[in-house]
Amino acid sequence: MAIMDGIEAMFVPAAKTCTPSDPLGKAIDYANKMWDRLKRYTLDARYQIDNNPVERMQRPSVMGRKNYLFSKNDRGAEDNAVFYTLLESCAIVGINPLKWLTHALERIRPDMEEEKLIAQLPYNCKAEL
Repeated sequence: MAIMDGIEAMFVPAAKTCTPSDPLGKAIDYANKMWDRLKRYTLDARYQIDNNPVERMQRPSVMGRKNYLFSKNDRGAEDNAVFYTLLESCAIVGINPLKWLTHALERIRPDMEEEKLIAQLPYNCKAEL
């Protein structure tokens, strides 16, 4: 915590050497606003310094939503939504999407009963993969 106190003590003289619109002034102002949060981060290792892992996990579905704009019709957009939902379901249950898709496509038939189709969903066939 002594390091953090030392850094905080440097803010006051540094802020006097620049205007609030200078890049350094903006950085000091931002650091002052976030200082309590930053100190909490250094006190408890459970806190994450950023939310990059969460954003990375959301990126595929966000890109999918953007791609729906280029679907030729509503049916195509619905098909895309179903497909991305199935792939995200694979990520949630911890299975490889390509492995699941290969597994499911090898077993699905046009005349299958609904129960057998439901058994091919990612969360139902995790044990088989």
